[in-house]
Amino acid sequence: MSDQLGNDVKKEMENIRIPEDKLNHAIEMAMIKGRKKQKGWVKKWFYASSAAVLIIGLLIGSALVSPVMANVVAKIPYLGSIFEFKGDIVIEISEELRGKGYKVNGLGVSYPEKVIRIGIEGDQDYYNKVKTEVKKVALDLLKSREYNAYSVKVNRYKEPKVPQKDKETQQRSEDFQIIDSGVREELAKRDIEVIRLGHFAKPERIQIDIPNTEKRVDEIKQVVSDVLSNNQIHSIPVEIKKVNIKKEDQDRRWREILQLVSDDLLGKKEYKVRMVGYSVHPEPEIQAFITLSSKDNQAKDFARELEGVIDEFLKSDQMKEKIKGDDYHINIYSKEDKIIN
Repeated sequence: MSDQLGNDVKKEMENIRIPEDKLNHAIEMAMIKGRKKQKGWVKKWFYASSAAVLIIGLLIGSALVSPVMANVVAKIPYLGSIFEFKGDIVIEISEELRGKGYKVNGLGVSYPEKVIRIGIEGDQDYYNKVKTEVKKVALDLLKSREYNAYSVKVNRYKEPKVPQKDKETQQRSEDFQIIDSGVREELAKRDIEVIRLGHFAKPERIQIDIPNTEKRVDEIKQVVSDVLSNNQIHSIPVEIKKVNIKKEDQDRRWREILQLVSDDLLGKKEYKVRMVGYSVHPEPEIQAFITLSSKDNQAKDFARELEGVIDEFLKSDQMKEKIKGDDYHINIYSKEDKIIN
């Protein structure tokens, strides 16, 4: 975007007030949806690369834009319209289908293919009867959001075979329950914060993540040793990992930020985005992986324009509380996974 157009866009965005309760609701829902319990399951498959963590999150339908924004929107829709929050599209499809009484079990979306897969429970006659209706419900919801980048496949759900745990795996699982509860209880008595505690098989070890301000490493290892001994569990090596709490908070904030920009980027063909990601190491970065080749003459111009649209959203007054003054980068990757902006 030209400097003048960028300034005009910025002025227009400053005049657009996004209700704070809508923003808070969007972020709150992003956190709640992962904990939401419902019949069956809703699953997403994500792509990950190096330090990036890919996530599919929340954004809202199409934008309300002024004539000054028209030149931008003609090429790339305005990003970040949270005036009509609807929530995650996969969750919405799941709830709509179950609300209509369809026997859905196994609904997910795969990336970068962008295929929404819906599993139907029941016998073959029931599946044949409802599969067309189920697909139409999903397509209608996608159309209502102008999400034209997804396809929908409906299949008959088959209960996955759960592999039987061998005795060694079963014993390790039981031991971990004892270790986890015992160590946490003893460390809590000493006011030692545990961020994460894990039991790994290959090589076998116990890893405990603690704040980088905590200095009682030897005491923590002794607690683990005592718990193992008191419960007749064989000796297991202990690794203590010190975690930067500020970085943990930063990671959480930027995960939420990506959740606010990802749905439209992935759902609308106009953005040409096949995957999205973020990283906070060494500093925050938003990543968009587009379908254009770096050899395409228009790829760099498109990438810079997409970067500008995302950046304008991140610089809005409503995002300042989440950004908290962090320096950040926006990287647009070509089809060959090369940065081109």
